[in-house]
Amino acid sequence: MRKSKNNYINTYKRILVQVLPLSLLLFANCDTKLNLTSIPVDSVSEQSPITYSAEEEKAVSSSGKRKFFVLSNEDKEETGPLLKRINQETYFDQNLEGFGKLPIELQAYILSFLDQQNFHRASLVCQGWREAAFIAGEEKTLDLSGRKLAEKDCQVLLNVPFTSLILKNCRLTEQKILILSQFTRMKHLDLEGNNIIAAGAQSLASGNLAALTSLDLGSNSIGATGAQALASGNLAALTSLNLNNNRIGAAGAQALASGNLASLTSLDLGYNEIGNLGAQALASGNLGALISLDLNNNGIGDSGAHALASGNLVTLTSLDLNNNSIGDSGVQALASGNLSALTSLYLYNNSIGDSGAQALASGNLAAPTSLNLGYNRIGSAGAQALASGNLSALTSLNLNNNNIGDSGAQALATGNLTALNSIYLGENNIEKKDKKTLRDWAKKKFIKLDL
Repeated sequence: MRKSKNNYINTYKRILVQVLPLSLLLFANCDTKLNLTSIPVDSVSEQSPITYSAEEEKAVSSSGKRKFFVLSNEDKEETGPLLKRINQETYFDQNLEGFGKLPIELQAYILSFLDQQNFHRASLVCQGWREAAFIAGEEKTLDLSGRKLAEKDCQVLLNVPFTSLILKNCRLTEQKILILSQFTRMKHLDLEGNNIIAAGAQSLASGNLAALTSLDLGSNSIGATGAQALASGNLAALTSLNLNNNRIGAAGAQALASGNLASLTSLDLGYNEIGNLGAQALASGNLGALISLDLNNNGIGDSGAHALASGNLVTLTSLDLNNNSIGDSGVQALASGNLSALTSLYLYNNSIGDSGAQALASGNLAAPTSLNLGYNRIGSAGAQALASGNLSALTSLNLNNNNIGDSGAQALATGNLTALNSIYLGENNIEKKDKKTLRDWAKKKFIKLDL
């Protein structure tokens, strides 16, 4: 049985991948035509979906027994030669007619090898193929980034077999967002860079996106009002939310923390000016399931860091606090607080000195593997502390643009950072001879070294 199954898979995968772009050949095997239209998935287009008259469709029918569905002008131009080929080479029918008799799971598996253009075309052939495509579509993504989509195109998207859509920089209007909010099967939606404002966020929040688990609204302008709508809307199934660079402020962060997004495991709020108040709200809210939190560039200082460290974000494994205003006091809190599950901590471009580095080295961060302390004020004493502390699980350490001298460099090369596979020490105060020592050490230990 396994051998027979594998033969089916290999045979029909090869046939489909090679022949499906000449879609009329395959469409000959389906008797039930679907009344659906196609969207321009393969090129930039401002046209509405293409349709054909009854006369045009009749021209590509074979004695009324088999019906074809024409998807593009390119297919239309190829109709004559292809029909001639069908008449001359009837073995295509014999080779392909068995596809519909395969178990639908095998049909779905075979269709999954097609690119997004031909996968969508296959879903329009007949009801049987469409059902198989909808099964395969659970793992397929349609990327139309940069296309200018008309409202008709957005309507068509509601019927595509994909459950993941990437529509970056598509200049989507509020009406188009409203249409997309009715995509009941949608699981992953990326709308980055579409100038979406609060009204668009409200449409998404009040729509029929109950199956949505991942939403990317990065680089839009939804503001605090939009964040409040998302937090109180019909998006309780969300596990991943990206609102990077949306000007939501502290009020938006407070709304997210107290809303009905308790299932979130990943939240990106970078570049939103949430400040200490926003950080405090996130730490004390109902986001206790978070595993990854990005608060890059938010004006967060020591009090915000203290709040994050003492809050209920105990399941966090990744915390990004790059480009904030956190000093030694804030880092000491992070190192000794409730964040012992952290494996990745990013503190690039803050105000951390030797005492902050010493706190990290001796704190209760049990197993961090990635630590970014670049562009701070850490000297040799801080480097020595990191090298001799309880950070033996570190695989990546960034200390670029600090004040580390020769003794610090020597300590790093002889310390207990035995798991390291990359270390960044550029723009420090390390002499030439000690750089050579570091290079020799890195080469011997197979460590990537940036000086």
